[in-house]
Amino acid sequence: MLLLRTNKLLRILTFSQFIELLGAAFFNIVLLVYASQTSDPKIATTVVVIANTIPSILQIGLGYFADKANDKLGLMISTRIIQATLYFILMILFGLSMNDWLLFSFIITINVSSDILSGITSLATLPVIKHIVPSKSILDARSLQVLVMSLVNVIGQVIGVTFLTFLNNNFSYFSALNALLFLISGLVLLISKKIFNEKLQVTSQTTDSKSESSFVTSIKISMHMVAANKSLMNILFLFTLLNLLVGSIEGLISLSLLQYPTIYIQSYGFSLSLANTALASGLILGSFLTNDFFKKFKLNTLIIGLLLFLMVLCFDIIYLPNIYVIIISFFGIGYILGKISPRVSTYVMTSVAEKHLGQITGFMNTLVTLSVPVGQLIFLSIANSSTVNNSWIGIIILSILLTIYLFLYRRI
Repeated sequence: MLLLRTNKLLRILTFSQFIELLGAAFFNIVLLVYASQTSDPKIATTVVVIANTIPSILQIGLGYFADKANDKLGLMISTRIIQATLYFILMILFGLSMNDWLLFSFIITINVSSDILSGITSLATLPVIKHIVPSKSILDARSLQVLVMSLVNVIGQVIGVTFLTFLNNNFSYFSALNALLFLISGLVLLISKKIFNEKLQVTSQTTDSKSESSFVTSIKISMHMVAANKSLMNILFLFTLLNLLVGSIEGLISLSLLQYPTIYIQSYGFSLSLANTALASGLILGSFLTNDFFKKFKLNTLIIGLLLFLMVLCFDIIYLPNIYVIIISFFGIGYILGKISPRVSTYVMTSVAEKHLGQITGFMNTLVTLSVPVGQLIFLSIANSSTVNNSWIGIIILSILLTIYLFLYRRI
């Protein structure tokens, strides 16, 4: 937080990002509310869930467009204005009389388009941070960004639903509010563009032959760069597997708690929400406390620590289920993950050429995003075909194998 107070440009950039992320979080939950009011809420909700994954899966492609832009700040400003325009259009559409499924298709298209634009600007932000933050403070800057994203994910949907209720479920007014948020986010950067450009030294003639390469060629170059960098390849491998495991436990815990009603705190729903809140709170706190006990730990040590918490969780559920151990384990996993994510991002930022930064980060984000549904598919399939405990045993085995691998590979 000290960095935020002393670095004016980072403070402006973070505020703009916060407002933009808030707008995205607002409408994602409102979209689900609208889906629940259609003639077939089950199908509509399924469409929303699938559609919301599209921007994350396309990250590798979004990175290409982020890298192509010479004026990264100009890209961020223009995309936010486009997003504001999209939601103003949606405000008008909500005021028209049309078939609910036709309107729903427009809503999905606009929301996905907005999320794709947010993905591009998020990747374009990385080179900007490299210019406005000293090298020794990049880890703190990335921790701050993870904190902001995690905080918005926790509070954004709650605030969004609260506003929608206050507006008596008037989706037209809510679209106007969303448009206003994106507009404010863009104006914050536009007003400060001059002082940003003094630092960034934006020029229009910095594109070399590689940056002019085709989309497919650019992807091949990025993949070759990742494969050639053994440390980067190793970190990508570990981080993807970690997210596969952590993404799986949220689904498994909902099945496991059904088997042990005696350990509930008040009710099943309340107990499950406590566990999920502990995970999110740990992630936020881990990102916030940058100068704690774990600061001097190497990345492999942090990963081993996360795997230990994960194994404690698994053994507890299998042998002696206790809701308090589950909550503490979830918090510990989230806390250490809040340390690992900025470390991984910082390593990529400092070891990859700026002109390929968005592409490679997008490539990593795509793999990490895909790892979550893959992990859920694997472990939930095991749970449904045999027993939930067999899924937890599978996580224990994979965690032990990763721990052994980390002891053998000591270079991170």
